[in-house]
Amino acid sequence: MFTLVPAAVLDEWRGLAARVRNTLTEAGLPVAVENEPDYFAGVTVDVDPGDDEAGGVFVLWRPHRRLGNAVTESVTEQRTDDPVLEHFGAIAEAMRRAIWAILESAGFTVTDPLSDHRPLQLQVVAGPVGYANSDERAQ
Repeated sequence: MFTLVPAAVLDEWRGLAARVRNTLTEAGLPVAVENEPDYFAGVTVDVDPGDDEAGGVFVLWRPHRRLGNAVTESVTEQRTDDPVLEHFGAIAEAMRRAIWAILESAGFTVTDPLSDHRPLQLQVVAGPVGYANSDERAQ
């Protein structure tokens, strides 16, 4: 049975997600805001409210639609040797490492997701101590 984290934990995760978005925006990365179109190129920050290993704050780099469509087409057509797949993998891993480094430099605690359901993503488990709240930093 799927259960949600308590409201206080969910509020904490949402605040952490806002701080992550602000930090990555300050670094110059395009960051999706809530209710962004389905295919946004740049960083997305997701809060999963599940009270299990899949719950928490997750960060993903999404490439431009052209590359995403090319990857989808290659996978759909089972062209596993298509160079676009290797290119996409290299970009995704480079951006993942860069985002990880930016967040760690700012004092966030980052890890690989505990769940296998989030490939190429990273999980933010804590924010830096003494970091200004998201409302002040967003100005």
